[in-house]
Amino acid sequence: MILKEKVKDIPEIETLSDKDKVYWKNIYENNFPKQLRNTTFLMMFGHFEEMLYLLWKQYNPLNIELDKKGFGITKFKTYIKTTLQTDIGQHHAYQQISDAQKIRNSLLHIAGRVSLSKETKALNDLIVRNPDLYCIHLDRVQLSYDGVLNFQRAVRSITEELLNKALKSDS
Repeated sequence: MILKEKVKDIPEIETLSDKDKVYWKNIYENNFPKQLRNTTFLMMFGHFEEMLYLLWKQYNPLNIELDKKGFGITKFKTYIKTTLQTDIGQHHAYQQISDAQKIRNSLLHIAGRVSLSKETKALNDLIVRNPDLYCIHLDRVQLSYDGVLNFQRAVRSITEELLNKALKSDS
């Protein structure tokens, strides 16, 4: 009910000054797409971590413990390695997600500001290695559309692999 009343307070575009119209046009053309990519990426990352947890909880016949010292996806490293029976250092999707975790951490913990990172060199190196996925603009990490899409593909790939292996071991 409160929201409906507040909506009435939002001015119609026709009532805005030319200066305000230019401002909002800039916001929607420049900031909105970047924020949408970041939000989508962060939401996908959160869902992926939840999926890893659910897979670990439901399909873990060897009762593999989570790495208590790990954070993010690294706490599931032993589970992933054992379930996929592979060297995850050579696993393409895992490496992409591991790189994406560094981007995620910079967006969440330092608002993407590279100069505030404790791992500035590593973050810069990652971005230089993947210019089609990430860039730095005004000292902030930015994801490209391809960066979000690449992450989504890596998540789908490793999730399907884990689920298929887990279901086979469950049978």
